[in-house]
Amino acid sequence: MDYKETTRGSTQAFPADTSSTRPEVWAREAIISRTTKSNKIPLFYRDSLRFMISKLGTLAYIDSETNLVNIKCVHANPERTIAKLKQENNIILPIISINQNVTSNADMRRRNQPNIVTESFWSEEKKRAFRLLSLAPRAVDIEYGINIWAKYKANLDQIVEQIRLLFNPHMVVENGFTTVAHAFIDSESDNSTLETSDRQERVIRRTFTVKLETYIPNPKFLVTSTGEIEEFHADTTIY
Repeated sequence: MDYKETTRGSTQAFPADTSSTRPEVWAREAIISRTTKSNKIPLFYRDSLRFMISKLGTLAYIDSETNLVNIKCVHANPERTIAKLKQENNIILPIISINQNVTSNADMRRRNQPNIVTESFWSEEKKRAFRLLSLAPRAVDIEYGINIWAKYKANLDQIVEQIRLLFNPHMVVENGFTTVAHAFIDSESDNSTLETSDRQERVIRRTFTVKLETYIPNPKFLVTSTGEIEEFHADTTIY
């Protein structure tokens, strides 16, 4: 319906609102237009793996002389670790290796439509809050394999105890994108059967399968005071 007003004997229609774009549609189109090849890569896998390695690298064991010995954690597939143990004699056991296996869709946690996520960021430098926009993150489950390599069962048991305490009931994985991602122990298996020659010592191995329930983030954009959006850079955690 057009509303009219009378001005000095003439009628004039109020200007109708010609904007048919809904706010969420505008935000989605603006985000897509500002998304580039570089900011589309969050490096979330790399940062999550680094956190897991740093946590496993804090473990230690007590040797036969009651000395506390630190344990090294490396990123390697089991096959590569076995090859290293056979080829090199300078590897000190026990040692922990971790590898990323597969990623599966988390259907129970996924978003059914391309929602827009709005967040607030407090700037200590400017002492004010800013509004951030992004597309909804992708819910995934990332599977890791944690392998413990040792010569003696007593040392192996000490490490297994500590790993179970790290995931009690879960490990909170923190990086530049999240502080609420949970990693759970999914299974445990004994893979101690290795082919060794007469000159090589037998190596025992325990494997944990760990599942990280998390979200792969989309790039975040800052809404300016003029209604524009620009890429957001901050060395801090937003959610």
